Amino acid sequence: MLTNEQMHELMDTYSPYLLQISYMYVKDFSAAEDIVQDVFIHYFKTAEQFEGRSSIKTYLTRMTIHKCTDYLRSWASRKRTLTKLLGQKPKVSYEIDTRIEHSPLMRQVLSLPFKYRESILLFYYEEMTTQEIAQLLSLSENTVKTRLRRARELLKERTATQSWEELADE
Repeated sequence: MLTNEQMHELMDTYSPYLLQISYMYVKDFSAAEDIVQDVFIHYFKTAEQFEGRSSIKTYLTRMTIHKCTDYLRSWASRKRTLTKLLGQKPKVSYEIDTRIEHSPLMRQVLSLPFKYRESILLFYYEEMTTQEIAQLLSLSENTVKTRLRRARELLKERTATQSWEELADE
């Protein structure tokens, strides 16, 4: 059983990282906060099941990705999308939102289909290897490489030749 001190240390250490991962998936800060909170609650309830075959960071990241995927399939996610389509803008409440708004490349990455966005974010923004991504997502390494290649192709198609070179320098 974890002590309160150990729980706080885990949360202080991994919350910013997990929040960033979660936000990159769901593109909604309040939903990302809820997901990270759910991850920690679930982990603290089931900490004795953690076998230590991977690092705690990898374990929590995998849990976060699964929770994000569940959220994206849920009614709450679809309701948020409908609200945006109907013109009601959700509240922006975190500095990561403004960084993304001002980054043309990040806007392009976040507009990719989920499976491509996921690969790009983990490879370029989290600096994971294709082997690490494959292990984390339970995919073959060749599948990860294919998704990265297709994501790059989509980014090139969506971006004019001149601005692609500018974005690459970002």
